Parts: sequence; structure tokens; C-alpha cells
Amino acid sequence: MAEYTIETLEEALTKHLGDELPENALSDIHQAIKIAEHLETRGYTFELKDLSRGSMTETNWRAILVKDGKDFAGESDHAALAVCVAAADALESE
Repeated sequence: MAEYTIETLEEALTKHLGDELPENALSDIHQAIKIAEHLETRGYTFELKDLSRGSMTETNWRAILVKDGKDFAGESDHAALAVCVAAADALESE
């Protein structure tokens, strides 16, 4: 899992997705899921896990994209960021 700032994450996604990058994908899980759905059409499988199950005060999400036996994962307390990090890692590997 690569280390990103918000700016470098957005740059990586824009580089690979261009106009297909949904607006507000880094902050809106519904928009981030659209990126995962797009990657599923390219042969990836997608999973989003709640790592803080049962906690009423903490959140931690792990997004995983898998293709050809390679896992690309992102973790964050914001689900959209976890998805975007996993997507950026997957896209950067292509």
C-alpha cells in the first residue's frame, strides 16, 4: 500500500481515469464505489471490510482489489479514501 497525500492520490487517479474519475470520489463513498465498479469491468474483484465492527465510536475500513492473484489494498477511517487508495495502487501497477 503506497503512501499518498490527498493531492497525490487525486493526481494518481486522474492520471489513470481522466474524465472517468467521479467528482468528490475521495470524500464520498458512493462516488468511490463507482471507481471500484469501473475496475471490476477490467477484471478486478472488490471487497470493502469494516475493521471496526461493533465499535460505536471508531471506524476503520479496508478496501481490497484483486486481479491475477495480486492484492491492492487501502485502509482508512474514511471508506472512500480506502477505496481510492486501493484503486490508485491497482492502477499504478498496470
